[in-house]
Amino acid sequence: LERTFAHLTAPALETLEMGLGGCTPDTARTIGRALLRRKVHAVLDKSNGFGDVEAGLDIALPEAMRSRCLKQYGGLSPMTWRDCLSRLKTLSGDSREQLWSYVIAHPMTEYVPNQCQRCGHIVPDETTPGYTDAEVGISEVPPTASERPFVRGGYYRGARSAVAFLLRCPECGDESRWFRSSAAQVILNPNRWGRLCGEQEDLRAALARHLSVPLRAILPLDWDHVWSETRREADGAWVACQGPGDAPAANFAGRLDEGIGAWTRVIAVSADVEGTSDVTEEYLSCCSAGGRADERLDEEMPRYRETVSA
Repeated sequence: LERTFAHLTAPALETLEMGLGGCTPDTARTIGRALLRRKVHAVLDKSNGFGDVEAGLDIALPEAMRSRCLKQYGGLSPMTWRDCLSRLKTLSGDSREQLWSYVIAHPMTEYVPNQCQRCGHIVPDETTPGYTDAEVGISEVPPTASERPFVRGGYYRGARSAVAFLLRCPECGDESRWFRSSAAQVILNPNRWGRLCGEQEDLRAALARHLSVPLRAILPLDWDHVWSETRREADGAWVACQGPGDAPAANFAGRLDEGIGAWTRVIAVSADVEGTSDVTEEYLSCCSAGGRADERLDEEMPRYRETVSA
């Protein structure tokens, strides 16, 4: 069953349908509920398995990162990420909402593409003609004994098992190793270590728990992306979180114009039942109609709805 859900191809779906009595509305609802429950519990299990974010807060920051944080936030030059958090707490006073706005805009939680760890040459996230793994200089390699406890599988230029990647930089010729992980001491590496949206949101979720900030994960179905929402202090409403350089969150509907497919629904996943729900309507509506999106998307929303429903 686990294998079937992980690879729900047309033949696998047909097998499920036949086992449940054929292709009927009741069968479709049963399979749909099972898939959604699996998705929700997978998100919660992943979040619970992240480990203690404390393991990464005392990593020493390189001079360039210290200078960047000092310039942006003032105070004393931070030596570690813990120093950075301390400064953000001071700046935000008693407001958890303000604290979180600082955290998601901070270099500590920003999106970092996989890149050469020497010169910063960026590896494209997607495989398109002319940008296969071999053409961009990366290859899968077995994790070393020291890497193995921290490596996880996931989507990176295609579905991957728990492997490491070796980049032979086409710019400077240096070699860099990188892998996807759910360990804070890996994800918080400040030395040009890739932090994709999955790791980014895992880290933000762990930091939110550490800082007692309410947060829930937002996942579009049939689209490889994730972001988060937090509660607004004034009225308790959930609002989309988006830091500088993040892919669109509140205006996620606009990504349907990117030409890379369409999503079908958007679900919110929280550790509490009340925070877990279908939020598709919120992301297909503008703020004036009780949704998340900017008013500039209002004229396009009927087209986006039609695309999602197709």
